[in-house]
Amino acid sequence: MKLQVALDLIEPSLAVHLARRLCNAGAVDIVEAGTPLIKTAGIFIISALRVACPNAEIMADLKTMDVGALEAELAINAGANIVSVLGAAANETIGEFINEARRLGGKSLVDMISVRDPITRVKELLNAGLRPDYVGLHLGIDVQRSRGLTIEGLLSEAVSIKDNYGLAVAIAGGIDEKVAPKIRDTNIDVVIIGRAITQAPRSRGRS
Repeated sequence: MKLQVALDLIEPSLAVHLARRLCNAGAVDIVEAGTPLIKTAGIFIISALRVACPNAEIMADLKTMDVGALEAELAINAGANIVSVLGAAANETIGEFINEARRLGGKSLVDMISVRDPITRVKELLNAGLRPDYVGLHLGIDVQRSRGLTIEGLLSEAVSIKDNYGLAVAIAGGIDEKVAPKIRDTNIDVVIIGRAITQAPRSRGRS
Protein backbone atom coordinates (compact mmCIF):
# COMPACT_ATOMS: atom_id res chain seq x y z
CA MET A 1 0.00 0.00 0.00
CA LYS A 2 1.39 3.39 -1.04
CA LEU A 3 0.74 6.76 0.56
CA GLN A 4 -0.08 9.62 -1.79
CA VAL A 5 -0.24 13.16 -0.43
CA ALA A 6 -2.55 15.47 -2.37
CA LEU A 7 -1.22 19.01 -2.53
CA ASP A 8 -4.54 20.76 -3.18
CA LEU A 9 -2.98 24.12 -2.41
CA ILE A 10 -3.02 27.42 -4.27
CA GLU A 11 0.38 28.62 -3.05
CA PRO A 12 3.01 27.05 -5.34
CA SER A 13 5.99 27.88 -3.14
CA LEU A 14 4.29 26.36 -0.11
CA ALA A 15 3.37 23.25 -2.08
CA VAL A 16 6.97 22.73 -3.21
CA HIS A 17 8.27 23.38 0.30
CA LEU A 18 5.86 20.88 1.83
CA ALA A 19 6.64 18.29 -0.85
CA ARG A 20 10.36 18.62 -0.20
CA ARG A 21 9.88 18.18 3.56
CA LEU A 22 7.73 15.08 3.08
CA CYS A 23 10.14 13.52 0.60
CA ASN A 24 13.25 14.31 2.63
CA ALA A 25 11.59 12.63 5.61
CA GLY A 26 10.74 9.56 3.54
CA ALA A 27 7.10 10.05 4.53
CA VAL A 28 5.42 9.77 1.13
CA ASP A 29 5.47 7.45 -1.89
CA ILE A 30 3.53 9.60 -4.36
CA VAL A 31 3.34 13.40 -4.42
CA GLU A 32 0.20 14.73 -6.06
CA ALA A 33 -0.01 18.04 -7.86
CA GLY A 34 -3.65 18.69 -7.00
CA THR A 35 -6.08 20.19 -9.49
CA PRO A 36 -6.23 23.62 -7.77
CA LEU A 37 -2.43 23.74 -7.68
CA ILE A 38 -2.11 22.94 -11.39
CA LYS A 39 -4.76 25.53 -12.24
CA THR A 40 -3.01 28.16 -10.13
CA ALA A 41 0.59 27.52 -11.12
CA GLY A 42 0.29 25.84 -14.51
CA ILE A 43 1.63 22.54 -15.77
CA PHE A 44 5.20 23.43 -14.82
CA ILE A 45 4.45 23.02 -11.12
CA ILE A 46 4.86 19.32 -11.91
CA SER A 47 8.46 19.98 -12.93
CA ALA A 48 9.06 21.89 -9.69
CA LEU A 49 7.73 18.96 -7.66
CA ARG A 50 9.89 16.56 -9.65
CA VAL A 51 12.97 18.60 -8.70
CA ALA A 52 11.89 18.75 -5.05
CA CYS A 53 11.18 15.00 -4.92
CA PRO A 54 13.48 13.23 -7.38
CA ASN A 55 12.87 9.78 -5.88
CA ALA A 56 9.09 9.91 -5.43
CA GLU A 57 6.40 9.32 -8.01
CA ILE A 58 4.63 12.50 -9.11
CA MET A 59 0.92 12.35 -9.82
CA ALA A 60 -0.80 15.08 -11.84
CA ASP A 61 -4.48 15.27 -10.91
CA LEU A 62 -5.59 16.64 -14.25
CA LYS A 63 -9.18 15.39 -14.08
CA THR A 64 -9.13 15.36 -17.87
CA MET A 65 -12.53 15.46 -19.58
CA ASP A 66 -11.48 15.95 -23.21
CA VAL A 67 -8.36 16.01 -25.44
CA GLY A 68 -7.03 13.04 -23.49
CA ALA A 69 -3.82 12.43 -25.41
CA LEU A 70 -2.73 16.07 -25.27
CA GLU A 71 -3.27 16.50 -21.55
CA ALA A 72 -1.53 13.23 -20.72
CA GLU A 73 1.41 14.26 -22.91
CA LEU A 74 1.73 17.71 -21.30
CA ALA A 75 1.82 16.35 -17.76
CA ILE A 76 4.13 13.41 -18.40
CA ASN A 77 6.56 15.54 -20.38
CA ALA A 78 6.60 17.92 -17.40
CA GLY A 79 7.68 15.09 -15.09
CA ALA A 80 4.52 13.27 -13.97
CA ASN A 81 4.55 9.51 -13.53
CA ILE A 82 0.77 9.15 -13.01
CA VAL A 83 -2.00 11.21 -14.61
CA SER A 84 -5.77 11.24 -14.07
CA VAL A 85 -8.74 11.27 -16.42
CA LEU A 86 -12.36 11.41 -15.31
CA GLY A 87 -14.44 8.27 -15.41
CA ALA A 88 -17.30 10.46 -16.62
CA ALA A 89 -15.37 11.30 -19.80
CA ALA A 90 -16.16 9.67 -23.11
CA ASN A 91 -14.60 6.29 -23.80
CA GLU A 92 -12.75 7.87 -26.71
CA THR A 93 -11.12 10.41 -24.40
CA ILE A 94 -10.22 7.79 -21.82
CA GLY A 95 -8.78 5.52 -24.51
CA GLU A 96 -6.62 8.29 -25.98
CA PHE A 97 -5.47 9.23 -22.48
CA ILE A 98 -4.53 5.68 -21.46
CA ASN A 99 -2.72 5.00 -24.73
CA GLU A 100 -0.71 8.22 -24.67
CA ALA A 101 0.27 7.78 -21.03
CA ARG A 102 1.44 4.26 -21.77
CA ARG A 103 3.34 5.35 -24.89
CA LEU A 104 5.25 7.93 -22.84
CA GLY A 105 6.02 5.52 -20.01
CA GLY A 106 3.46 6.96 -17.59
CA LYS A 107 0.52 5.44 -15.74
CA SER A 108 -3.15 6.35 -16.05
CA LEU A 109 -5.75 6.68 -13.31
CA VAL A 110 -9.46 6.84 -14.07
CA ASP A 111 -11.03 8.99 -11.36
CA MET A 112 -14.60 7.93 -10.54
CA ILE A 113 -15.50 11.12 -8.70
CA SER A 114 -19.27 11.74 -9.09
CA VAL A 115 -19.74 8.55 -11.12
CA ARG A 116 -22.92 7.08 -9.64
CA ASP A 117 -21.97 3.43 -10.17
CA PRO A 118 -18.18 3.00 -10.39
CA ILE A 119 -18.33 -0.79 -10.70
CA THR A 120 -20.62 -0.62 -13.74
CA ARG A 121 -18.38 2.05 -15.28
CA VAL A 122 -15.34 -0.19 -14.77
CA LYS A 123 -17.17 -3.01 -16.58
CA GLU A 124 -17.98 -0.64 -19.47
CA LEU A 125 -14.35 0.40 -19.81
CA LEU A 126 -13.05 -3.16 -19.73
CA ASN A 127 -15.67 -4.28 -22.26
CA ALA A 128 -14.43 -1.48 -24.51
CA GLY A 129 -10.86 -2.77 -24.18
CA LEU A 130 -9.81 0.11 -21.93
CA ARG A 131 -7.66 -0.95 -18.98
CA PRO A 132 -6.15 1.87 -16.89
CA ASP A 133 -3.29 1.36 -14.48
CA TYR A 134 -5.44 2.57 -11.57
CA VAL A 135 -9.09 3.18 -10.77
CA GLY A 136 -9.64 5.98 -8.28
CA LEU A 137 -12.59 5.92 -5.88
CA HIS A 138 -13.02 9.54 -4.82
CA LEU A 139 -15.45 11.36 -2.54
CA GLY A 140 -15.37 15.04 -3.47
CA ILE A 141 -14.84 17.82 -0.92
CA ASP A 142 -18.11 19.58 -1.73
CA VAL A 143 -20.04 16.36 -1.23
CA GLN A 144 -18.31 15.73 2.08
CA ARG A 145 -19.18 19.21 3.29
CA SER A 146 -22.77 19.43 2.09
CA ARG A 147 -23.94 15.90 2.84
CA GLY A 148 -21.65 14.94 5.68
CA LEU A 149 -20.67 11.75 3.84
CA THR A 150 -17.50 9.83 4.62
CA ILE A 151 -15.35 7.62 2.49
CA GLU A 152 -16.26 4.38 4.21
CA GLY A 153 -19.01 3.80 1.64
CA LEU A 154 -16.44 3.66 -1.15
CA LEU A 155 -14.20 1.13 0.55
CA SER A 156 -16.26 -1.91 -0.41
CA GLU A 157 -16.47 -0.73 -4.02
CA ALA A 158 -12.71 -0.24 -4.17
CA VAL A 159 -12.02 -3.71 -2.78
CA SER A 160 -14.60 -5.24 -5.14
CA ILE A 161 -13.01 -3.63 -8.20
CA LYS A 162 -9.58 -4.89 -7.20
CA ASP A 163 -10.73 -8.40 -6.32
CA ASN A 164 -13.09 -8.96 -9.24
CA TYR A 165 -11.35 -7.15 -12.08
CA GLY A 166 -7.67 -7.25 -11.14
CA LEU A 167 -7.23 -3.49 -11.34
CA ALA A 168 -5.11 -1.47 -8.96
CA VAL A 169 -7.23 0.92 -6.91
CA ALA A 170 -6.69 4.23 -5.17
CA ILE A 171 -9.04 5.81 -2.66
CA ALA A 172 -9.39 9.47 -1.67
CA GLY A 173 -11.74 11.83 0.11
CA GLY A 174 -11.50 13.00 3.69
CA ILE A 175 -9.16 10.29 4.92
CA ASP A 176 -7.79 11.12 8.36
CA GLU A 177 -6.55 9.35 11.49
CA LYS A 178 -10.07 8.08 12.19
CA VAL A 179 -10.62 6.57 8.75
CA ALA A 180 -7.10 5.26 8.11
CA PRO A 181 -7.36 2.23 10.44
CA LYS A 182 -10.35 0.97 8.42
CA ILE A 183 -8.19 0.95 5.28
CA ARG A 184 -5.07 -0.57 6.83
CA ASP A 185 -6.11 -4.20 6.48
CA THR A 186 -7.52 -3.93 2.94
CA ASN A 187 -5.67 -4.66 -0.31
CA ILE A 188 -6.10 -1.13 -1.65
CA ASP A 189 -3.01 -0.03 -3.58
CA VAL A 190 -2.89 3.73 -2.98
CA VAL A 191 -4.32 5.74 -0.09
CA ILE A 192 -4.60 9.45 -0.87
CA ILE A 193 -4.52 11.92 2.00
CA GLY A 194 -4.87 15.65 1.56
CA ARG A 195 -6.12 18.09 4.17
CA ALA A 196 -5.28 15.83 7.13
CA ILE A 197 -1.62 16.44 6.24
CA THR A 198 -1.51 19.71 4.30
CA GLN A 199 -3.68 21.59 6.79
CA ALA A 200 -2.08 20.14 9.90
CA PRO A 201 -0.64 23.02 12.00
CA ARG A 202 3.02 21.96 11.68
CA SER A 203 2.84 21.08 7.98
CA ARG A 204 2.55 24.70 6.87
CA GLY A 205 5.59 25.86 8.79
CA ARG A 206 8.72 26.75 6.91
CA SER A 207 11.28 25.55 9.43
